[in-house]
This record gives sequence, structure tokens and C-alpha cells, in this order.
Amino acid sequence: MQSAAMAHETVPSHPPAASPAPAVAVVLGISGVDPQEWDACAAGHGPFVSHAYLRAAEDSGLAGPATGWRPAHLIAREPSGRLLGAAPLYVRDRSTGEYWSDQAWVDGFGAAGGRYFPKLVTATPFAPVTGTRILLRDGAAPGVADALVGAMVSLAHRHGMSSIHATFPDETDRARFEAAGWLTRHLIQYEWRNDGYRDFGDFAAALSRHRRERLLWERRKVLASGVRFRDVPGSRVNEADVAVFLDLLNDLYARRSTRQPLTAGFILRLCAGLGDAVTLTFAEAGGVAAGALLTVEGDGCLHLRNWGSREGLRLLHFETCYYRTIERAIGRGLSAVGGGHGGPHKLARGFRPRLVHACHRFLHSNMHSAVAEGIGLHNAMILPVFAQEQARSPFR
Repeated sequence: MQSAAMAHETVPSHPPAASPAPAVAVVLGISGVDPQEWDACAAGHGPFVSHAYLRAAEDSGLAGPATGWRPAHLIAREPSGRLLGAAPLYVRDRSTGEYWSDQAWVDGFGAAGGRYFPKLVTATPFAPVTGTRILLRDGAAPGVADALVGAMVSLAHRHGMSSIHATFPDETDRARFEAAGWLTRHLIQYEWRNDGYRDFGDFAAALSRHRRERLLWERRKVLASGVRFRDVPGSRVNEADVAVFLDLLNDLYARRSTRQPLTAGFILRLCAGLGDAVTLTFAEAGGVAAGALLTVEGDGCLHLRNWGSREGLRLLHFETCYYRTIERAIGRGLSAVGGGHGGPHKLARGFRPRLVHACHRFLHSNMHSAVAEGIGLHNAMILPVFAQEQARSPFR
């Protein structure tokens, strides 16, 4: 399917009969939407649905045709032209950067003589962070959300796609998608929560004795090694900083035998767009960086996004990514630290498990039913693990 075929396309939205239908259209790139209009809908929903984040991803090519992300954002306008709602939406010809495995579905479609790609995904590219996917301006009627969800289905039907997926939707959007017949799949992530701690010592005192002693020992070992930390706010990040960060990131990914997707262009654009909400933290020994962390702050949360390091620096990882960010969050009065994707080792460092979700709608009824059974089995395995992780709390 050619993205050009979607340009300026008006999409039937099938809202409830009692509601006036807003005009829903497709925009082939976030640059085609006024930043203030988009952010009027995205305000309060975190940095990763902001116009600046999406534009950094798209303009840098991180989320572009070469990487299998073809923007097809939906916008809903009232008759006067004012933007009422929007949804970040992409046509995908692969699943990289989504953090949800769907190879079994690819194989299932092929075995049935069908084709899984292209598919539609409402997501924030390369950011496995729970957030709003149906962005609504304050005061927008409930029918606007229904219209945007309906438009996704109409668009997928019109262009012969197999399915639509919403990755990491918040609970409000999850309920919307489920009400429209979508299937929900669960995973576990980890999040640190600020329970009103005065300082890091206050937080450490809330842990069990064993966990507290281990944590404080790890911190002492790192500091005794002579490592020093340097925080660079986004407004002051330069090309040399980005080069060092990417070198460390590439080193880590090479040891994992996986491809590292971030580029200098994306990081520089991200810093330009989000400013001091972005921080690059460098852990240096003898003036040479041994590890580096990229964090993004927004709406009361500090998000751990990308970590790179030389080999064999496990304790440095814990200090940089967990203990110093917790300390920073407490000092700034933030409510949480988002731990990013995966990582049960975070539990011992004061993070707590939380369920995250993806919602799926398959346009072929037989495939939808078959996938529903598989998702039911998947969730039946995840939920007991989640309960066990909750029981393993490191707190007293």
C-alpha cells in the first residue's frame, strides 16, 4: 500500500447515531499538524505523545519508511476547523520497535494463505511507555474518541490491512478499545513510586533490611571505584556528547547481538524539541565515560530510556540508572520513575511491578477468534507471574 494514497484522506468514523460526526482525516507526518493544536490535545499525557517527540522521531528517520514506520496520523476537527482530537498512527511493514512479539501471528496468517503486513499501529515509536493513544482536547465530546477508534478500523478495511494494534495504551484507552471489541494482551514492567520520601535515605529505610544493606553496599562500591557522574541537560547537549553516548549504546547492543536503532540526528532533535526535559548522564572513570543514560522527564515522571556501557559494569548500571534517578526524582518532587521495558532485577532496587497492555483488532473474524484464544493463554501465564512479583516486594 502506498502512503500517498492516504494523503488528505477523509475516513468514515461511524460514531454513535446520536453524536455529530467530526471530520476525521489522515495526515502523513506530524509536521503536517500545527504543534500548538496537536499539543492542545496531548497536554498532560507525557512527553512521548508530544509533537516535539514525534517530530524528532520522524524528521530524523527513526520513524520513517526506511525503518518501517509510515505516519498516517488521524486528526478530528469540528466544522469550524478546530482540532478536537488526534491519534498517532503508523502503517507498519515490520514489527521492530514495538516491544510486543507477533511472529506467531505473522506465521499464522502465512499458513492460512493470508498476509499479515501491512498493519496499523497506534504507538509512540521506540518508546515502550504507557500513555494516551486517543488524544482529546479538553471539552471534546465523548463521540470524538469513538470517531477516532472507528476511523482506524475504516482505514484498515479500506486499505486491505490485516489488523490494528495499540501498544502501551493507558487504562482509559484500553477500556475504549475493549468496548470496541479489541483484544488485550498483558506484559510486566517495573516502576518506582514516590511515597513521599524526604530523601534517598528515607527511601532506603523503607526497604527490608537485606535489600537496604545490599543497595547501600552497591552504592559504596561504585563511589569507592572513583567513578564520577556528569549530568548534561538537553539544552546543552552537543554533538560530542551524543557521539560518546551512541558509542556506549552501540557497544552494549553489539554484546547482545542486536541492532541499536537510535541515531545522532534523533537525539539532537529530541534535545532541541524537549530541551531540559532530556538529560544525558555520563558515568566517568579517569575522565573517560564508561556508561551513559538518557532520561526524559514529563508530567511528574522520570523515564529511563536508553543505557549504554562498556562490558562488566553491572553495579555502575544500578547506580546510574536506578539509585541516582530515584535520588533525582525525590529531589525534584516527581511521583515516579518509569523503568522502561523488562527487567525483573529492578524489583530488588525498589521498583514495583505493573501490568502494561497492548490491544489488538483483527479484521478477519476467524483470525480474531484464533488470536483471542492464544492471548487468553498468554494472559493466563502472565497474571500469576505478576502476582508473584507483587509478593516479592523489597519493602518492609
